[in-house]
Amino acid sequence: MKCTFICERHHICRTADYNITTKTCRLFETLTSAGTFVADPTTHILAFNYCTNDAQIEPNYICTRSNTFTVQQIFDQFTLAPNITLTSTDRGAYANMYGVYASTSSGTLSFFTYTGTKNTLIQLSSEITNINSATNNGLGIVQYLNQSVSIYKNIGTSFQPQLVSILNISLSYQPYSCLITSQYMYIAYMNSSVLMTIHDLSSGSILFNIPSTTMTYQPVVSYWNDTLIVLDQYVATEYTLNGTYKGNWPYFASQQTTRRNYIHHDYAGRRHTCNYGGSYPGIYTFLLNGTQLAHGPTSCSRAIQVYITKDQAMLIYTQYGIAATMNVINF
Repeated sequence: MKCTFICERHHICRTADYNITTKTCRLFETLTSAGTFVADPTTHILAFNYCTNDAQIEPNYICTRSNTFTVQQIFDQFTLAPNITLTSTDRGAYANMYGVYASTSSGTLSFFTYTGTKNTLIQLSSEITNINSATNNGLGIVQYLNQSVSIYKNIGTSFQPQLVSILNISLSYQPYSCLITSQYMYIAYMNSSVLMTIHDLSSGSILFNIPSTTMTYQPVVSYWNDTLIVLDQYVATEYTLNGTYKGNWPYFASQQTTRRNYIHHDYAGRRHTCNYGGSYPGIYTFLLNGTQLAHGPTSCSRAIQVYITKDQAMLIYTQYGIAATMNVINF
């Protein structure tokens, strides 16, 4: 009961479990149905349903403490919310419960609160094109310079990051996006006959190579529920963590060549994508099977994050040649 109350009070907790043997309570940001953790026979899983109507359930709807919304209603509210400018941000963005990490083409990394206050500014040697969550302090930085990759570990705090370089890799192709897990690193390549390579995280050596049947443009790699997802042009291709092909979903009716793409998942597994130009510009939200839930008219390029809690929803996006913008809705 105490574990239940702790999860209920926490603004991002949507599932908890209690281990009767170790007497430990774990809080999870994802839904019970998302399948992102493994229970054992001595664990009681505590599921929470904030939907006001049993017929309106996640992930088709967004359920908060106060109301239930369609995903399109959330995006419609974003268009009316005030714009908060994330100064000098034109490349990557990563949002978590503390705030937003943002990067630039000149090599700066900033941390912003959800009021737009900049707490941290770090200068690195070259463009930072990818920021993502990682183990051990929750922040992984990938810095690209020509055909090389540098991986940084955060030895500071979430509010005041301090970065140290832990790995430098020379590559045969120009990298565009990267994903870091507890064991592997996945790198997707722009304008290449190679879609993605899988690397040992400790040494950087290539363990597996995934070729592309056509030239890639600017593919992005994401991760959900033990599945890798690579979005390139108009198709999201799925792989196991060791690189075995699982299938693909065409998310648009035609190719989005020479356009930037971006994809990430929220707590319910919904996929949020960004297309810059082409036949389908703007921000889109899909179910995992490719069903479209919402279309945000906002122009975006390079990066997008939709971060939703029980009390707030945040949209962070970058536009070509313009500083990143953040919209915040309070429920």
